[in-house]
Parts: sequence; C-alpha cells; structure tokens
Amino acid sequence: MRKLLLLLFIFILGTSYSQCQFRSGVFLTHSTGQCIWGPNGSSTSIPQEIENYNSANGYTGSLAISMDRQSFPLEPWDNEWERWHRIFENQDSDADIRPILSSNKIVVIKSCFPSSAMTGWGQASDTLNFTLKSMYNYKWHWRHIIRAMSQYPENFFAIWTNAPLNQANTSPNAAMLSKKFAAWAKDTLAMGLDTEMGEMPPNVYIFDYFSKLTDSDGYQMPQYAASSGDSHPNSRATELIAPQFVSEIFDAAIAYEQRNALYISPLSHIVSADKGIVSFSVTTQLDWTAQSNAVWCKVTPSGSGNGEILVEYEANTEEIERIATITVSTVDGKATLIVTLYQEPQKSGVKFSTANDFQVYPNPTNENLLTINAPNAVGQIGWTLKDINGRTVKSGDTTSSGKATIHIGKLPSGCYILMIQSENKIQSKIVIIN
Repeated sequence: MRKLLLLLFIFILGTSYSQCQFRSGVFLTHSTGQCIWGPNGSSTSIPQEIENYNSANGYTGSLAISMDRQSFPLEPWDNEWERWHRIFENQDSDADIRPILSSNKIVVIKSCFPSSAMTGWGQASDTLNFTLKSMYNYKWHWRHIIRAMSQYPENFFAIWTNAPLNQANTSPNAAMLSKKFAAWAKDTLAMGLDTEMGEMPPNVYIFDYFSKLTDSDGYQMPQYAASSGDSHPNSRATELIAPQFVSEIFDAAIAYEQRNALYISPLSHIVSADKGIVSFSVTTQLDWTAQSNAVWCKVTPSGSGNGEILVEYEANTEEIERIATITVSTVDGKATLIVTLYQEPQKSGVKFSTANDFQVYPNPTNENLLTINAPNAVGQIGWTLKDINGRTVKSGDTTSSGKATIHIGKLPSGCYILMIQSENKIQSKIVIIN
C-alpha cells in the first residue's frame, strides 16, 4: 500500500524547479509557409519530419519536439519585413506578438515572396519610408527585429530569408538584390560580422530559405514553383525544405537550450535514517557550484561541465523526518536549480512536522485524501499541488476555512510540493508518495 508523508518546507517564491527547454513552438505563416508546412501534395510535411526527428534522436515525453502552425499576422494579410519591425517593437495595434511569445518557447517568422520584389540598394533616408523595399531598409528592419528578439532570452527565434520569386514574376535586379540580401543575412549578420549589429544574439537563428530554392541569378528554380506564373512553393519544395526546416531549427534551439542549461537528475532522493552517500548527476557546459542548507548534509562544492554531486549525509537519530535543500547554480548566474534530500526518521511511525497556521495529514479513511486543519486561516483555503519540477498537478479551493479535505487522487510515487494559502497565510509542505 502506498504511503503519504508530509514535511513542512519553506518555499522560496521565484525559485525555479524546472529546467528551461526549447522543444516546442509555433511557425507563424501566410501562404508560402503553409505550403512548406505541407503536405502540399508531397510525401512529407513539417509534422511528419518532426516525428522523424524525434524517432531518430530518441526524444520522447518532455524531450520530444513539437510545433504548431498559426496564420499571423492578420488584418491586414501582410507579413513584409517592415511590419515585422513594427510588430516586434509593439507598434502594430493589429498584431500583438507578446501573447505568442509567452505561450511558445520557439517562434519562427517569415515573409512571403512579395518581399523579394526589391527596388534598389537604397540609402539612410529610406528609413523615413518603412515600406520602401531597398537593401538599406531591409537590413535596417532586420537589425531592429533581431535586437528586439534578443530582449526575450526565454524564447528562441528563427527568421527566414526572403521567399524567392519566379523569373517571370520579378526582374534581374530584384532577384540579384534578394540574393545579396540573403547572403548578407546568412554570411555576415548570422556570423556576427555586421559592423552595426555586431555579435548575433544566441537565441536567434537565420534559416536561409531563399538560397535553398534559387539559381545563381536569384530566381526561384522552376521545379520548385507551383507554376511559371505562381511563385508559391510546390510539393517538391515541401519535400526539400520540410526536413531542413526541422533539423536546422530544432538543432539550433536545442543547442541554445544546452548552452545555458543546467540539468540535474534526479531532482530528489529519499534515503533511510542511516548515514550514507548518494549522488546527483549534473549535465551542463558551464562551471557550477553546489551548497547544502543543512549541516548534516555535505555536498561536492563545485564542478565544471558534466559531473556529479556527491551528497554525504549523517544518520538521523531523531524520530522526525528531515530535508536538506541543495542549491546548484552556474557560475555565470544564468541558471539555478534546487534539489532535495529527504531523510526518514530513525524510528518507525512518522511524526509530522506542523505549524499552528496549517496542519496537513493523510486522511485515515482514504489514501487519496489529505486533510487540512487551519484554525487560524481567514477565508477560503486555496491549495496547489506541484511536482518537483514546479509543474502544477492539481489545484482547488476548499469551501470554508478551518478544516477541510482535499482529493489529490492517485499519483505516481515521488516528491510533490503542496502550497496552501488563505487570505492571511501561505505555506508549503513536501508530500512524499511511495
């Protein structure tokens, strides 16, 4: 029979129990992007290539990659570079990008083939006319877009180069300018060689769509066009681009994830009352430090890159369980995780640590219930059960203050955090299910 154990735990608001992953996102498209999304009459599609990518890399569960497609921006149906400039600087009242950024880790943007109808090299005064399709303006728009993207390090962005035009739908000059712009984007800007932009932000990847479908003159090759008069990509273009889209963009996103990532496994240990040693595995490319908050728990103080935290703990001679929290941080301060060591009491029969404000204990009549006793609480009691990674598992409100029973249901064995709050109090407890 499973057993619920409870332990009072001081919960530090703002502490992250999760590891930031860049495995899911959205592709913001109009018609050209929708064609590449597929299947568009082809044997594959971006969703199919995502399945292939997961299978090839053994990614399942939380490690699996995924992506949705969304038509954006709308009203008007315009995704020219000048509009993306305004969108990312929050100057377009009809297209607010912020809700998309808050709900997606990866965001891919593009412009359709009208962007390739470029007019000339341009000059500084072109910036007075946002819509002028000159080389000068395009570079100016992109620098602003990418600088704005750099302000969202919790997102990873991919930005496409121009969608090319068929020879019948453009001019030699416009095709050449688009080719030069794509070359600048990939070979100069992305490499950190642009004198105005400088180093490329690590959370932005340039996907050179233009060069994949064009000939030496900058025209879209006819075998990839819907027809001689229609520059939309056809099924052959989908078959060519979809796998490159998935591999390039997700390889870059995961590389960004790993660049700043700090992974620790497991995130908690439950040990007996006897003294002993356990370990936590650390995966990172950075230097890190580890510190225990308990004198009876000594840890490896630091490391560099992938390694192991050895935790040496003393015997627990008390008749009450205890917990040590171990704070692991990268030396550059970009990532911090807290792992826990739970040690059982010396004698059988667990005594629960409680506080005057909230008492929580297993309900003797049903192992799926917890009883909350809160004699000093004001108003309704709210509760949230989180897993050790900080993800909410269940939540709810009781009908009255005082004493109440909450149903947590059958959950996998492990360590959970129960946050309880009323109008005047907030506390958290560790819940161990085994």
